[in-house]
Amino acid sequence: MNARTILSQPSDSSLKNGHLDVGAFVSSRKFEIQQLSASMRKSRALQKQQTFQAVPRSLRRRAASHHIRFLPPRFRDRAQQEYKESGIPIAPKKRQRITRLHLRRDTALKLRYFARQRKAYHYNRRRSKYPVGINELATKVIMERKFKRRQKDKTWLPTHLWHAKRAHMVKKWGYVIPSHPNEKCFRPTHRASQNGSGIVFDTSYHATMILQGRHDSVVNIVHIISKGKACGKSHLLGVRAFEGPIYGICTEPGKSDSIQCAIGEVIIYFEPTPNLDMENENRRALIRTHPAIFEDTWKILLSLVKMTREQELNPDPGIEVQDCRFAIGSIDIFGPKSLKVIGHNLRLHLDNDSTIHEAWSAATAAGDPKQIPLGAVFPLKYFDPRTISAPSRDRKLTSWEHRDVSQQTLISMKLNGISQHLGRSTRSPLFTSEGRSIRVEHAKIAHGRLKQRRAASSRAVDAASGSQIHLKKESLVFNDDVAIPAIMIRRANGGISLLLPWQWIAIFFKKLVIPAYTMYGGLQQYHQILSERMLPYFPDDFPGTSAGQAEEKEKTTLHEKEWKNRPRSKKTIYDNVDLGNGEKKGEVGNPFSCDWQFLLHSDAKDLYDPSKEPLMHQSHVTMPYSGSTTENVPVGSLKPSASTVSTASQPWMITNLSRLLSERNKLRKELVLSTALFTAQVIMIGRGVPCPRARVYGIPVKERSKWMRLKQNRKIVPESSEYPVCPKRGFLIGFVTTGGFNLKEGKGSGMASLSWAKVEQNGGFNYRYCIVRDVGERIGRLALYKPL
Repeated sequence: MNARTILSQPSDSSLKNGHLDVGAFVSSRKFEIQQLSASMRKSRALQKQQTFQAVPRSLRRRAASHHIRFLPPRFRDRAQQEYKESGIPIAPKKRQRITRLHLRRDTALKLRYFARQRKAYHYNRRRSKYPVGINELATKVIMERKFKRRQKDKTWLPTHLWHAKRAHMVKKWGYVIPSHPNEKCFRPTHRASQNGSGIVFDTSYHATMILQGRHDSVVNIVHIISKGKACGKSHLLGVRAFEGPIYGICTEPGKSDSIQCAIGEVIIYFEPTPNLDMENENRRALIRTHPAIFEDTWKILLSLVKMTREQELNPDPGIEVQDCRFAIGSIDIFGPKSLKVIGHNLRLHLDNDSTIHEAWSAATAAGDPKQIPLGAVFPLKYFDPRTISAPSRDRKLTSWEHRDVSQQTLISMKLNGISQHLGRSTRSPLFTSEGRSIRVEHAKIAHGRLKQRRAASSRAVDAASGSQIHLKKESLVFNDDVAIPAIMIRRANGGISLLLPWQWIAIFFKKLVIPAYTMYGGLQQYHQILSERMLPYFPDDFPGTSAGQAEEKEKTTLHEKEWKNRPRSKKTIYDNVDLGNGEKKGEVGNPFSCDWQFLLHSDAKDLYDPSKEPLMHQSHVTMPYSGSTTENVPVGSLKPSASTVSTASQPWMITNLSRLLSERNKLRKELVLSTALFTAQVIMIGRGVPCPRARVYGIPVKERSKWMRLKQNRKIVPESSEYPVCPKRGFLIGFVTTGGFNLKEGKGSGMASLSWAKVEQNGGFNYRYCIVRDVGERIGRLALYKPL
C-alpha cells in the first residue's frame, strides 16, 4: 500500500438533527484518524535523513559519511544508533602495538619538539619588539619558523594557518591572502552582511605608516597628500579619522606647473590632543593604505620628509616616517550586529576609565555600526581573549529592538559626544613602540591557570546578568593580565576596523569568528559586500590609478589565457560578433579587458601606446609655511615613480565630480579632461545583469524614444523586431569594472568608469540613461548610471 494513501469509510452517525456530536464524530472517524497517523509516520520514515546529511554545510566533511569520528561530537551518538539499526559495522580505531622501539621513538620526538620550542622561545626573546623601519622599509616578519622556506618571496598573514585549511589562498601584493572560503558562500555572505550577525575579515595586509615630527611639519605633509581634506579641526584633534583619496604628483609635457592626481584611498588618524596650540611639540599621524599603493605612498612620504629636513625656512630635523606594516594589523567586520559580536566576545580592560566603558556600552548596545558617527574613533584596551569564556546564552545573538527615529537620533548624539571626548583625552599606545611590543609570548598562560580564569570570567559575567561594564574586579584581574591596545574606527563602507598589534591578530580573529553566528570571508566576499552597497572597490574600480591599471593588466592576461585554453566550439569568436548596426564585425576594443586606450584615444591621430614610458618632469616648488590653510596647496617636487605620470596620455580619476561640474569652465584650463575618468553606479532597468568588461554606450538623440519604450513596455523582448539596435562604437562612453546580480536590490547592478569627454559628447550629464552590452553579446540593455 502506498504510504500517502489514506483509507476512509463513509459515516454520518455523528450528525443528529443537523447538530454535530463531537464524541460520536471522533468515534465514527476513528479509523480514518488512525490511518492518517500511520500515513504520516510512514511518510516521515521514507523521507528520513542520515545524520551526516543533517550536519550544517560549514561542518560537513567528505569522510563523515562512512565513519563516525569525522562527525561533530553532538552528532556521534545519533549516528552510532543508526549504524546499529542498519547493521553497519563500525570500524574500530587501529592501534599500534606498543613496544620498546615505539617508546624510544616517541621520546625522541618529544625531545625534538621541546628543543624546537626552546629555540623559538630564545629567538622571540631576542626580538623583543616588532620589526619597524624608520625612514626605511621594515624587515619582513616570519610567522612560523618551521615554514620559513615557504615565505621567501611572500608574507603570511597572522591567520594564515587558520585560513589555509578553510579557504582558497592567492598571492597578491607580496602577501598570501584568502580569496574565498572552500564552501559555497555567495548567499550566506549577503545574509551575514545585511541581516545576520556579521562577517569577519583579516585585513592585516593593509600597510600602516606612522608620521612623527613637529606638529606643523606633520600637518603640512598630510595637507599636501590629502589636498587639505584630512586637516579639518576634528581630524587634527584626533576626534575623527579621515578616509578618502591620497594624491601624487602629475606633470604635463610642455608645462612647468604640477597638479595632483589621486593614486588610491587612505585612512589618516592623528594622535589625539586636547588643543592645537602645539607648534613645537611632537605629533604623530597614522596613515593606512592599500598594499597596491604602498610603494608609491612610501616614496611620496620619504621625499616630503627629506624636503622638510632640508628646507631653508623652519626645518624639522627630527621628522621621520615609520614602516609599521608588520607591527600593526587589522580586522574588518561587516553586519548589522557586528558591534554586538565584538561586545559579546571581547572584554574591556579595567585600566580604561569610566568614559571608555560608557562609550563601549553605548556602542555595543546600538548593535548596528550605522549608529556610530562616520569616522568616529575609539581608543580601547582589551583583556587577553583566551581568558574570556562567553556565556552559553551568547551563542545566538538575538535581534535588536526596533527603535524609532527619535531614539536612534539620541543614540547617535550620545555616541558622537562620547567619541569627541575620547578623541581629545585618550591616546592609544599603538602609536608607541612600547604599546606595540606586548607580545603573545609574554602572555602565555598555563592550561590550569587558563581554565581557572575562564571559569572566573564566566561566573562574573553571569553574576552581572550579562553586563560587560560592572564586572567584579577581584574575579577577573590576575597578576599575569595584559592590556592589549586597540583602535576601533567606523568606516565609510559601513563596517568596523579594529587595529591591533600584529601578533595578537590571530587570537582576536579566532575569538570573533569561532562562534556559530559569525562567518569569515576573503577578497571576493569583501568585493561582493561593497558591490551590493553600490560602493567602489579598490583597485578594481579605480582604472585611473597605477594600481588599477596593474590589476586590469593582470586580469587581461588571465582572461586571454582562459579563452585560448578553451576548444573552439566552447568559446565565443570575438572577430565574428555582429552588432547589427551597420559596422564591421568584431568586438569593440580588446575583448579581454576594459580597453581604455581605445576609449580615450580612438579619435586621436597618434594612439596611445602603453608600452611607451610616459614623460616625467619635475618642478621646483617650496614647502608651504606652517599654519597654511589655503585650499590649493603647492606641492613639492618628487622623484619619478609610479605615481608621477603624464596626464596627457594616462587616464586619471576625478575624485570630486560635483565641484568639477560647477566649476568646469575654470578648471578646464588647469586639467586635461580628455583622459579624465569618473566612477558611476550602473543599475539595470528591467532584465539583464552587467558583467565585468561590459561596454557602456550613450543613447543617440534619435534613438532615445525607442529605448524609452522598453521602460514602459516590458513585453518587448530582444528577439522582436521592435527591439532597438545597439549604438555604434562612436557612442562608447565607458566600461563596467564590477558587475553582477545584486541580492540587496534584487536586480543587476555594478560599478562603471566613464569618460568625461565621451559623456559630454553624447548628451552631457543631464541625461543619465545608457546602454550596457556584455562582451561577445549583440544585445544591449537599458540602464541608469549615477555618478559618485
